[in-house]
Amino acid sequence: MTSTSEDDELTFTTGERAHAALVVEILGPVVPMLAQAMGPKTEVVLHNLTTMPNTIAAIGGTLTGRDIGGPATDLGLRTFKAGWTEHLIGYRSETADGLVMRSSSVFFHAPSGRSVACLCINTDIGDLKRAEEILRALTSTDPGAGPLLSGPPGGPAETFPQTLESLGDGILADAVGGVGVPVELMKKSHKIAVVEDLNKRGFFTLRGAVDLAAQRLQVSRFTIYNYLNELQAEPLD
Repeated sequence: MTSTSEDDELTFTTGERAHAALVVEILGPVVPMLAQAMGPKTEVVLHNLTTMPNTIAAIGGTLTGRDIGGPATDLGLRTFKAGWTEHLIGYRSETADGLVMRSSSVFFHAPSGRSVACLCINTDIGDLKRAEEILRALTSTDPGAGPLLSGPPGGPAETFPQTLESLGDGILADAVGGVGVPVELMKKSHKIAVVEDLNKRGFFTLRGAVDLAAQRLQVSRFTIYNYLNELQAEPLD
């Protein structure tokens, strides 16, 4: 029975080390310029994984305060231990002093398939996160009045009609639609439910509301009054 020691995990072939060195040779000079091009809130780090644990081969930017010859991160150690080979894009990271960043790690593989180098891009998103919180606070809605602010499903709690006619038509349309049955198929119970909803919405305080409801529900205005009387006569819960 054989076991894999830590020394075995840190052992790379000559070809793997040569491939890592080639990646560093090509990308190393580009790293500082890439960081400069991406702006002061971005740090770019190139790791040579064959020199684990002191893997930093090139760095541009100062977000994390590291330098060439510095160590891998805790995530870097985990991916190395697991033999990870797939790119990691857009994950959340954080410095010891609480700086929140959006990070991505791109792995370079030797012909053997083993990851031998990694290019990491860290972007300070602290200001963006604060802006996101402010925007969320400014755009969030609060149904603090409970049922009073409940509109039709998927609809707003308040609309702004320009005329009394459009106000009445809108309330009536919502109430009829809320029953879920076409008017021509409605039974008395459905129509009473519509009238009850209209009454709760204050519809009958509008001029001509009874006639409008009667016309829409295909009943007489006296029937509407009868529905209202029936609702008023119902015992309170």
